[in-house]
Amino acid sequence: MKRILIIDDDEIFEFITRELVIELYPEAEVKSFLSSTDGLEYLQSVLSSGNQIPDILLLDIRMPIMDGFELLDELAKSHGPSGIAHLRIYMLTSSLDAKDYRMSTENPLVAGFISKPLEVDKLKSIME
Repeated sequence: MKRILIIDDDEIFEFITRELVIELYPEAEVKSFLSSTDGLEYLQSVLSSGNQIPDILLLDIRMPIMDGFELLDELAKSHGPSGIAHLRIYMLTSSLDAKDYRMSTENPLVAGFISKPLEVDKLKSIME
């Protein structure tokens, strides 16, 4: 069973993505947060407790308070890159800023970069 975590402040995107994952993969365990700080707190508690971390993190880049890259930096600081190496992280954005793409592809923690909206074929390739 796959464990998917969605962290995105856009309620509509979060809802559609969560429902799409559930529809395509009803056996998947899906957890989502609309706040980067809540998502970070959840991940840190899972990592600290020794519970199984999600398999896949769909992480929005542009969020208030803490963006997706800042969240990754905090995770790496508190648990080290090896502590989150098992987590496949996909950065999501609706931005056309080339800097977001470059930062995603240069970050060794990031498995991929996805432009919103998330397409069914892209989700299927991530899940496999």
